[in-house]
Amino acid sequence: MIRSQRYVRQLIPTGAPMPPNSADDGSADPAAAQRVFEALRPQARVVYGADATAYNLGRPDYPYQVYDLLHQQCGLAARCRVLEIGPGTGQVTRHLLETTRHVTAVEPDPGFVAYLATTFPDLHVIATPFEATDLPSASQDLIVAATAFHWLDQPRALTLVRQILRPGGWFAMWWTIFSDPFRADPLIAAATDRLGFEPGNQRRGAGFQLDQDARTHDLTQHAGLVAVQAQRITWELPMTSAQVRALYASQISIRRLAETEQAHVLDTLTTLVDQDFGGSDSRPLLTAVYTGRRPDQPA
Repeated sequence: MIRSQRYVRQLIPTGAPMPPNSADDGSADPAAAQRVFEALRPQARVVYGADATAYNLGRPDYPYQVYDLLHQQCGLAARCRVLEIGPGTGQVTRHLLETTRHVTAVEPDPGFVAYLATTFPDLHVIATPFEATDLPSASQDLIVAATAFHWLDQPRALTLVRQILRPGGWFAMWWTIFSDPFRADPLIAAATDRLGFEPGNQRRGAGFQLDQDARTHDLTQHAGLVAVQAQRITWELPMTSAQVRALYASQISIRRLAETEQAHVLDTLTTLVDQDFGGSDSRPLLTAVYTGRRPDQPA
């Protein structure tokens, strides 16, 4: 868990501004953004796990405040029954298992399923999309989804969240955006100038994840949750050129390119870090967190 960097955590009020420059490509429109994710959903459920080891190498852990929130607000404790949606290579899973043995993971990507079986041999993994699961009603105390929930059918998935959570149980979903669109990012600006497009599409493509009004509305209306909150954690993470390369190589917009195009994008990033940034770049990251609780009594 990364604790050595600078973090700022804030609650986000209703009507807070969207990222600058996101509206011109439609990514600020929740419906348009969701259509993009829906179109990519079948590919997303196999492309990441095709090289799970490289994916794991490229993705940084989440800021410690996320895990503090799970413990202090969402009731993560030794006897807690936790369902993790889309664990990937198990970055969050590892933290959950440090607290409770009662963890179930739902993962559709066969590459990730194989990776999890090797890394966490005692973990209960359901190898299917979350929308196709048939878990018992009111069977989980906490449901979490880290950088995964945008790939799901939102109404269906959120209805299942309400059904599977016990009364009083909590749901938490969050995403890390690898180039905070509210702050300057000199490396990505320089790479965009050289390439003619933004590598990773993090600054323009995060409209869904950062639309707190739409996300909190969905948690309230589709999942029937109460005490819904949106929070943002801004932080910085120094990365070497090799780490920047691994991070961007793990992103679907890069993985979908032809090999020669992938290499060109990644070579451009590493060359910039080594030649123009002294071999290290402080990545401006943003983690958006949404939480809510199932009512203790039926509404």
